[in-house]
Amino acid sequence: MESTTTFNYLRSKISEWKANDLLVPSEVSWARFQEVATNDILPVLCEAQDALEAAGLEVSITTLDEETRCLGFYVNDVGLFFAPGEDALTVHFMARRFTAKEQGYESRFLYKRAKPESLRRLVEEALLRLLGPRRTNAVNL
Repeated sequence: MESTTTFNYLRSKISEWKANDLLVPSEVSWARFQEVATNDILPVLCEAQDALEAAGLEVSITTLDEETRCLGFYVNDVGLFFAPGEDALTVHFMARRFTAKEQGYESRFLYKRAKPESLRRLVEEALLRLLGPRRTNAVNL
């Protein structure tokens, strides 16, 4: 059975919806997120990876995939995660410390505000908060 002839109606409707911006918001958000993650977020995470590895820390970055729909950054017991928001307008950011008492926070930002400088500040602040001594949570910027 040829894959190009299966689900023809479904394929044509999806093409029509895309052409008219009528896709479900989560699908629109995923499409936007892939572009922003690749062009804007990933380069900032690579810069942070270089800085942390130069300081002797082990860092890993997960790749985007259809299943998780998330871009992850891990260092020590800390994880930073970027995912598409359900509203097709925002990126969901999560910063976590994986300990007995899980610590962290979440925030959202608009796709149109995903600029390198603001992303650098966001990532740096999260890393300072979660990698630093537990008694200091405030960051002076």
